[in-house]
Amino acid sequence: MNELFGLRRDAVKPRIASILWTDWPALLCLMCLPVIWLISAQLVLFRHDGSFTARAALMIAVPLSLVAGGLLVWRIVRIHRLFSRGQLLRAQITRVEVAMDRGRVEFAYDFGGHRVSSWTTVHKSKQVEALAVNQEIEVLVDSANPDNAIVRQLYL
Repeated sequence: MNELFGLRRDAVKPRIASILWTDWPALLCLMCLPVIWLISAQLVLFRHDGSFTARAALMIAVPLSLVAGGLLVWRIVRIHRLFSRGQLLRAQITRVEVAMDRGRVEFAYDFGGHRVSSWTTVHKSKQVEALAVNQEIEVLVDSANPDNAIVRQLYL
């Protein structure tokens, strides 16, 4: 079907650095990891009454780090899975909204004879700022869940 649209899948894989810099939830999880440990360490070091021990800090930092790390891995795996199994389609950007350091890119594409609208949360970057409404882009769509898609070029 991709050949009908003039698209072809090549062996290109997303770069981890591009995922971490572009995917806002992944970047947030990555930033949370050192913050969790710094706050836990400060609680131990600066509580002079000794009520907060290193063991207590670990009881907080380890589970929170596992949650943040698990979500980070899930975001990376999700994007890799779309690159390896997703259907490559042409789409048109319908909205680009950037506020402060993050944004949302909305796009629409035809899938199975239906017009599907989707969106992705992104970190503000030159690539994101270069996107414009009505611009034609390539997206990778999850065939099992056609609402799940990403803008391919942002992760290369």
